[in-house]
Amino acid sequence: MMLKRLFFLFFLILFSAAAASWLSQQPGTMTVEWLGWTLQLPTSLAVGLMVLFALMLVFFDRILRAIRTMPGWFGGRLRERRFTAGHRALTLGLMAVSAGEPEAARKQANRAARLLDSPQLTGLLAAQAAHLAGDHQAARRYFTSILADRETAFLGHIGLMRLALDDGDAGTARSAARAALDLNPKSDLAAQALVKLETDRAAWQAALPALAVLQKQRHANTNPADRATIRRQETAIHYLAARDHRNDDLRAKRLGLEKALKSDPGFLPALCALADLYLDQTSHGKAAKILQDGFVRTPHPDLLGRLKAAWKANDGQFVSRLEKLVQKVASSRRLVAYELAADAAKAAGLDGEAARLLHLASDEHAHADTVLQPASWQCVSCKSLLDAWHSHCPSCGAFASLAWQVPEKVTPLIAPKT
Repeated sequence: MMLKRLFFLFFLILFSAAAASWLSQQPGTMTVEWLGWTLQLPTSLAVGLMVLFALMLVFFDRILRAIRTMPGWFGGRLRERRFTAGHRALTLGLMAVSAGEPEAARKQANRAARLLDSPQLTGLLAAQAAHLAGDHQAARRYFTSILADRETAFLGHIGLMRLALDDGDAGTARSAARAALDLNPKSDLAAQALVKLETDRAAWQAALPALAVLQKQRHANTNPADRATIRRQETAIHYLAARDHRNDDLRAKRLGLEKALKSDPGFLPALCALADLYLDQTSHGKAAKILQDGFVRTPHPDLLGRLKAAWKANDGQFVSRLEKLVQKVASSRRLVAYELAADAAKAAGLDGEAARLLHLASDEHAHADTVLQPASWQCVSCKSLLDAWHSHCPSCGAFASLAWQVPEKVTPLIAPKT
């Protein structure tokens, strides 16, 4: 670039010298008469003076323009410096919030507010700094102030929800979560918070709209643990909502239980409840179908008595059919199924049959690749073992955290709270 400018300047000098030389060699004079005066000068000099005059006009015009634009230039530089300093203060403030330094965050928030004309950004930083410092009133004022703008109202409700949760105000948190979910029906954060708030007060029906959001998110979630959690919550809420229906609304109860089993076909409480519903209506065939599928998926002693009632079988017929059903159970749970069948035979007084089934169970155990352990209700959060399913873990209080599985990191069995 510099070399090009040097060539251009050199060419301009050569052109000017050639033009001046050519003009000086041209004959002729120019006469000017004005106010009694007569001025004669060579034509080349006159042309040169005209060119010089034009250049001086351009020069003074540029100086005048520079003087006129100088205040704006200085103002622009000042605004640029304020903008740069303001964004630096905003960045440092956000870093202070992330680092957990409330005083530094508040200092940078005040500096950013003075330098930047962006109340939404600077106000957000001030609210975060106030929240970090424990000044919930200041944070609440900011989040309330942005509710009027539809583009920021969702974030305002989320902020108010978090503040209410920190203050232990479940009612305000529920209202803010519902408002946020109304504005953004795809918000996983608002839906999870609302599900927890509604299930904590056993409002299963009220949790269903938020559950619908989580159901859609489950299919898009790639984290297996998150998918399993949402599935357990979905199953539990449908089951608990169905259980709360009055006995005269059997259709709603049945539909709720079917939704629970659609989410988790092996969920024992819903299996037993739906089977009891069909048995009460003398629909033995439907009850048998549900119980048979449930036993194949999840062998459990609670299914035995219901299976016998659904099959309308005597002791011998029941044990015989149960043994055939055991063959359909997956190998990882067949040992448990054989032991249940042996217990049923022993309870019926069929000691020989019970001994034979136990022998089959020992063979199953001997041919197993791994040590087979009986399943139990275990909280996936705190790993506590329980003897029955509960909506909330009696140990850690987590909702829908109990799973029927082979125990992991076993803790002592605790008695459920009454």
